[in-house]
Amino acid sequence: MTDATLNATLELLRAGKKIPANALAGADLRGVDLSNVRLQNLDLRGARLDGANLTRTTWSACHLNEVRFDKAVLSRASFTACQGRGLSLRSSQADWVRMKQCAWEDGDFQQVNLTRLSASGVTFVGCRLQGSTLFQSRLSECDLSDLDLRGVAWAQCHFPDSRLRGTRFTGATLTQCTFNRVDASNADFSGAQAPAASFYAAQLAGARFEAALLDRAIFDQARLDKTNFARASLNGARLYGVRSLGVTFTGGKLVRADLSHLQATHADFSHADLTGALLHAVQLPDASWHQTVLADVRRDDPELRAAELWRPPV
Repeated sequence: MTDATLNATLELLRAGKKIPANALAGADLRGVDLSNVRLQNLDLRGARLDGANLTRTTWSACHLNEVRFDKAVLSRASFTACQGRGLSLRSSQADWVRMKQCAWEDGDFQQVNLTRLSASGVTFVGCRLQGSTLFQSRLSECDLSDLDLRGVAWAQCHFPDSRLRGTRFTGATLTQCTFNRVDASNADFSGAQAPAASFYAAQLAGARFEAALLDRAIFDQARLDKTNFARASLNGARLYGVRSLGVTFTGGKLVRADLSHLQATHADFSHADLTGALLHAVQLPDASWHQTVLADVRRDDPELRAAELWRPPV
């Protein structure tokens, strides 16, 4: 494509006109200004958009295989029903970006500013996010399974109903993050700093939380089959109505934790500190209590039990 033809094509885009679906495939668009442009049903495979101004662009049903967005400005861009294998957004500015029903595979999202990202129904198969920043972001019904997310800066991020199977958050700082109703089976949160995080109704079978900081965290209604909390700090945490087979809290701290209605077969509390914990209406058959600290533990609360069983008169 000659420079004249490319410039004419870009002018058509800026004017809101349609262009052939593959008109920009492999095009060199480094540093161009396409702010506020709408791109629909286009195949840009192999295009170079490094350093481009793509602020407020709208991408719909576009194919973005091997497209390079490195160091581009994508602030407030929107991607709907797009797909891309091997695309790269390395070191780009992508704050306030919206993604809906997109499929990214083997993408490079490293060192990207993804502040206020809003993603719904997006898959990130084999993608790399090391060094990226996600602040006040929401990833709803997304799939980040098996990703290595160590080295990502998380703060006030939310993952409702997402799939995080086998995902690695080892040593991550998860400030005010929520994982409500996620499937994080076999995920690794070992050493994570996640005070007051919420895992409400999460599926956490086989997940690892060894030595994690989970003070005041919420695990209400979660499934914790063979989940490992060894040496974790769960002081003041809530595990109301949790169900489990083989959960371990060995050497953990559960001071004043609320374990009301916990149903856990073969739970291991060996060497754990449950000082002041609430064990109201728990069912713990075959639990291990070797050298467990149970000072001031609060067991069944008669008044609470009566309140739970109360039914209005007919």
